[in-house]
Amino acid sequence: MIKYSCIGAVGYVCGELLRMMTHHPYTELAYVLDPFGVDIPIAEHHPALRGFYDQKVMDLTDENLQKVADESDVVFVQVPSGEVAKYAKVILAAGKKVIDIGADIRFRDAKVWEKWYGQIHPNPQMTYDAVYCIPEVMRDQAKGKSLIANPGCYPTATTLALMPMLKAGSVVENTIIVDAKSGITGAGRRPTLNKLLTEAENNFNAYALGGSHRHTPEIEQNIAFLTGKDLMKSETWQYINFQPHLLPTVRGIEITAYATLNKDYTNDELFEIYSETYKDEPFVQVYPASKPVQTKWVYGTNFCAITPTYDARTHRLIVSSVIDNIGKGAAGQAIQNMNLIMGIPETTGLYFPAMYP
Repeated sequence: MIKYSCIGAVGYVCGELLRMMTHHPYTELAYVLDPFGVDIPIAEHHPALRGFYDQKVMDLTDENLQKVADESDVVFVQVPSGEVAKYAKVILAAGKKVIDIGADIRFRDAKVWEKWYGQIHPNPQMTYDAVYCIPEVMRDQAKGKSLIANPGCYPTATTLALMPMLKAGSVVENTIIVDAKSGITGAGRRPTLNKLLTEAENNFNAYALGGSHRHTPEIEQNIAFLTGKDLMKSETWQYINFQPHLLPTVRGIEITAYATLNKDYTNDELFEIYSETYKDEPFVQVYPASKPVQTKWVYGTNFCAITPTYDARTHRLIVSSVIDNIGKGAAGQAIQNMNLIMGIPETTGLYFPAMYP
């Protein structure tokens, strides 16, 4: 039995992780920690979990952290930027595994993180040693490792949308545009004005205009990985235009990726290429051009659904990719990574259909 704990347990992502873990036959929750809502049962913070867990939220003290490190096999961490290293250090020293759901260790070159997050990285060596892992892309690097950087939601949907053509060498450099939309849970649980029902309902808007969203360099790093570039030389990476938008929905991501290709394809050829690439990937579903994917098809799951198409008039690839932003975009992928590093089938506890309609 794998004993796991969650740091940052009051947030939406950890709540989703705990919900998904109720399907997992080989895990047992040890502790939940958070500086908010201390001594309150976790099921009070996430009412859907009532009857499944009786743990109370523990404060994030040094003593409690050591207890978690000593008595857990895997610890999922979701804390504010810049704080992961101090927790991961204790857990790793105890010989246990860490899966960071945040962005602190996603970049091999800590200077990239510093540039985009506006902070001095507290432990550059840790970010260099960590393994960033979208399992469908770089699972071989993560097997048996102890420190995993769980990918961001937008980068997951985008990378899976582009991977087949990037690996084929068909994408013309510096032509990628990503038009992305996310449900409101992607902005976290803490209250802000733009997440109020009266502000968000019947509304739609872009944010982080001008290429300022922090997932931009993460996507560029993934493109560099897929095209064989040096991940420590960000100046050699392809540049992309990435523009996110806020959807008036609770959850779900749709990205439409555009890229100029160096040869023409038919839609049937693209469907065949994508189907062949993902034929052994249980969590990636490929649809033909006649069937554009929808966010509801992956609601509450670890699936990614993709429709690749080609505009022969402009010689551009146009791919629609959907995931649940707190499923495959966060909690589901974290569990998939846990399964991977613990040596059990990646589908364990995760292979169930979406809630539909």
